[in-house]
Amino acid sequence: MGAWTTLVAGTAVALTGDALGKVITSVQPMKMAAAEALYATQAGAPFSLFAVGAPGQREPFFSLDVPWLLSFLVKGDPTATVQGIDDLQAQYVAQFGPGEYVPVVPVAYWSFRLMIGFGVLAAAVGAWVLWRTRKGRSLAPGTGLSGTADRWLLRGLWAVPVLPALAATAGWLFTESARQPWLVFGLFRTADGVSPGLTAGEITASLAGFALVYGVLAVVWVRLVLRVARTAGDDPAPTADDADEPERVLVPSY
Repeated sequence: MGAWTTLVAGTAVALTGDALGKVITSVQPMKMAAAEALYATQAGAPFSLFAVGAPGQREPFFSLDVPWLLSFLVKGDPTATVQGIDDLQAQYVAQFGPGEYVPVVPVAYWSFRLMIGFGVLAAAVGAWVLWRTRKGRSLAPGTGLSGTADRWLLRGLWAVPVLPALAATAGWLFTESARQPWLVFGLFRTADGVSPGLTAGEITASLAGFALVYGVLAVVWVRLVLRVARTAGDDPAPTADDADEPERVLVPSY
């Protein structure tokens, strides 16, 4: 059930995320350009799976790209033109006045990939478990399906519930950082949203309160997951005495 839930939910998130990616490209094109670290406007833009760049340099010295994939993801057309950061910066200066309208590109780039990567990994593990347990098979040791890959899978299953949480965290980091410097795009900047009477102590207390509440919830959640994982399948096998014991039938009373 856990594998099916992970796989179905991961597929649903991928489909809805694809639709929302097209919306983001339409209403906040700078966010998507920063997510891809695409500085120059390009037709048939590739999607970078992994890139490495030197500190302070805009363009990476190594990038593993999938041709035309970015244009397809954001426009539904592999030959479509995707606006780059440089053109969008110039457009926003003309539209909103002088300023820096480019978010922190490395944060946007990597949080976007971590969001996708953690989610895909969780769904892939779910698919692998379903494949290896098809037709009533078991991954338990001694059942004939305990190869090297299966052993590593069993050892790492405890981490699978953490993957969606990491994906969601990376997604929120991408959402909040890649829209900077706006609170409401085109209408309200982050700098204009600072409360003038707010003190550093109040901010610290507020963040500490949130951290405490969510920290307690995290501890409870982890302990619950570990407890369920340790006790799953621990029901003792029936013994001869159990087999001899007559079957008990519950009769409702009226």
